[in-house]
Amino acid sequence: MRADNETCVQRVRVIFHFYEEKLWKQDGDSPLDRITKVKNPKPEAIRNLQRYLSRRLERIAGMMEVLSGAHGDWAVTGKKDQVIMETETWDFNDAVQALRQYGFKDEEFRLKVEYTRKWGVL
Repeated sequence: MRADNETCVQRVRVIFHFYEEKLWKQDGDSPLDRITKVKNPKPEAIRNLQRYLSRRLERIAGMMEVLSGAHGDWAVTGKKDQVIMETETWDFNDAVQALRQYGFKDEEFRLKVEYTRKWGVL
């Protein structure tokens, strides 16, 4: 969105799911499937899930640090399975560029952008 746009407000939401399916689909069964979709889960399957979640949560923390360092006006909400960062004062292109600059991939987060009219009729 253009910085001088006076007709719309852009709300940017960056969503970080703790367990992101897109990240493990290329490897076959997910670590969670190896526990929940088998009759007798093994202790090693639980350790694999623990390692996956540990890496994933570290990546989420890193992405949050990048975004918070690049822009200071975020509303952060924690949910049972995700963290959501929202702002209306920063363009989504800048947020994505900041994450990519630090080596984060598009598959690691979900981006939602909403536009609201400030005034007038569509």
